Amino acid sequence: MNDLALVLYHKQSTSARLRFARFGDSIVAARLAAPAGDGVLPHPGTLTARATDRLGLPPGALQIDTEFEADILSPDGTLTVRLAHFTDIDPPFDAVASADGRFVSITEMRGIPDTERDVLRLVYEHVIG
Repeated sequence: MNDLALVLYHKQSTSARLRFARFGDSIVAARLAAPAGDGVLPHPGTLTARATDRLGLPPGALQIDTEFEADILSPDGTLTVRLAHFTDIDPPFDAVASADGRFVSITEMRGIPDTERDVLRLVYEHVIG
């Protein structure tokens, strides 16, 4: 199975400070199961809609990074990871906290699965350059 997952980040426009939304021991904010058998993944816009609903944010609060895609191994097969960023100037701390999440820097990512940490390194390199 090749499911689709979404990782969220916020990059401060004035300082370039990069923070990731972390939910428990995972960086995955939303996940969709791919339809069985056809090998076609759902459009990532469905993930952003699911994430904005989960966080109670208005439409447009998240924007997909169309240039990033990575695969990680999960117990159920391959997980295709897409990336989205928060569009507001400041991170929506309250919205993420209401979904039992928090914003953290990459150095605060202890305790997540090794496969997610590997993807997070790729995300960091992609966003920072």
